[in-house]
Amino acid sequence: MAVPPLIVVGAGAAGTAIARAAKAAGWPLAALVCRSAARARERAALAGGGQALDLPGLLAAGSAVPALLLLGVPDRAIAPVAAQLAGRDWPAGSLALHLSGSVEVEALAPLRARGLAIGAVHPLKSFVDPARDAASMAGTLAALEGDAPALQAAGELARALGWKPFRLAPGSRAAWHAAAAHACNHLVALLDQSLDLMERAGLARDEARAALLPLLRGTLENLADLPPAQALTGPVARGDADVVRAHLAALATAAPDVRAAYRALAQRALRLAQARGLSQQAVAALRDALREPRA
Repeated sequence: MAVPPLIVVGAGAAGTAIARAAKAAGWPLAALVCRSAARARERAALAGGGQALDLPGLLAAGSAVPALLLLGVPDRAIAPVAAQLAGRDWPAGSLALHLSGSVEVEALAPLRARGLAIGAVHPLKSFVDPARDAASMAGTLAALEGDAPALQAAGELARALGWKPFRLAPGSRAAWHAAAAHACNHLVALLDQSLDLMERAGLARDEARAALLPLLRGTLENLADLPPAQALTGPVARGDADVVRAHLAALATAAPDVRAAYRALAQRALRLAQARGLSQQAVAALRDALREPRA
């Protein structure tokens, strides 16, 4: 069965990368839609095809061929753009998906009211450079949700891109997205906190970043081979409460968010160390070291 031509509405980094990868995989690319026609032409050139349109141009266009609308607009714009897209007739069999990990499928409800099956496909991937990202799609986990025909189309698109699709558990979209943000975005914030501390130790931030990145890569390589409890290293894993106390003393004059993050993550590390078999004596000493000081 022929797949519906893809119309990417909101050709930012993610939308353009997906359009480029889809076209390379043989999926028909009908159009890339941006706020301005000039921007759309730039993104269509980067994607390697597709008609370049602004949103009014798409709304004015007519087609007898069912389409797969893929909304890559910012989260806050999904519902209003869906309402605008519902202002025109779409051929029977058309479908609409959004790319957001946090926005509910019902944001596309105006399109469902116009006869389109609606859904969402969220790839667990950071998008920055469309050309580079289009070439590194394979193996990306993608969460699918929505009406049955939209789920089928989302799965076909995911497989064409080399993604690994799975059905998101009902009501779990916020938890799924929180997990992704905590692992990815907060890793960046955690590194930034570490750079603050490295500056206090006498290193410039660029030097510190260059020094810490191999450490992070090594940790990620360990996590690729081992579950978290087995990959854990450092003073908590060794049961070294004196070192943890020294860390907290050094953090006494650090920014409050650094102290709070260190204590919270060390407490989670302690749970991992305990699961791995750390002695009850060491666990008790570490709990005492990590206890919040009395005001």
